[in-house]
Amino acid sequence: MTEQRIRVLQLNLNHCESAQDLVLQTVRELKVDVAILSDQHRPLTPPNTWISDADNQAAIWVRSGVPVQRCSSGQSHFYTWAQIAGIYIFSIYAPPRLSHEEFIGLLNNIVDEARGKTPVLVAGDFNAWATEWGSRETKPRGRELLNSLATLDVLLLNTGSEPTFVGEQGESVIDLTFASVSLYNRVGSWRVSDVYTSSDHKAIVYEILLEENHGVGRAPAGNRRWSARTLDSDSFAEIVSEMEIRSGSAENMVDELMSTIVRACDASMSGGRDRRRRESVYWWNDDIAECRRDCIRARKYAQRARGRPDEVIRREEFADARR
Repeated sequence: MTEQRIRVLQLNLNHCESAQDLVLQTVRELKVDVAILSDQHRPLTPPNTWISDADNQAAIWVRSGVPVQRCSSGQSHFYTWAQIAGIYIFSIYAPPRLSHEEFIGLLNNIVDEARGKTPVLVAGDFNAWATEWGSRETKPRGRELLNSLATLDVLLLNTGSEPTFVGEQGESVIDLTFASVSLYNRVGSWRVSDVYTSSDHKAIVYEILLEENHGVGRAPAGNRRWSARTLDSDSFAEIVSEMEIRSGSAENMVDELMSTIVRACDASMSGGRDRRRRESVYWWNDDIAECRRDCIRARKYAQRARGRPDEVIRREEFADARR
């Protein structure tokens, strides 16, 4: 039987209207099935499956075709959860304004809710620092987070030291992903994406291999066709350039490689029998797409100029591009 995966995007929208508008297009381009969002600007209305907490601070957006078995009642604060394709997914936002005691209370609530739910994926912006995920030092929030989640027997999926937050005051890794031991090896291609988000946070994207009885109705890669005439080379190159294959067995590494290639083809070409390049939100056009590419280029130049004489100029160019 052909293996099936769901594609997940994880992002803090920074309560930004343009960031939420842009993510609507991004999930279509990248063929994302589930978006784990925090600090959203507004809830999405039906027919979208939108699962949120009581404060509209954490959300899970499930696109059509992905089965949702159970979900939160919506009464929790700063976190929500849903059982999707057999996996319990938790979306969390722990804002900086929470006191240390409030942060511990939030962690206790999450652990109590997640206990007994397996396999589990715990993801979001924790505003916590620890050397385990690339911070220079472990601070109290990071220590409390590690101690609390250790009781759930989950493992950190973050790899490398690529920042997930890039702001005027600096960079940090505060958007995190944890998975049950039983789920860990089924998560592939975890990476911090360079896709432009219009938020101070970068998007995290990855795929989860599903168990046989939890398929999502997507055609297997071996039966897929794409129309080369509709190729968007920029979109294809953007995804392939971000490819990071985790060390493992040859079979698993080949699976991740092929999954990335399929995702790049999905994002950059229409299907062989589909004359449309891809489904887009109604307001998307070539001019906006070009503006996004300009923002991506300006951001890269600004990041590379850090500590160099042209840093101020490059940052001003990036600020102008974002406008």
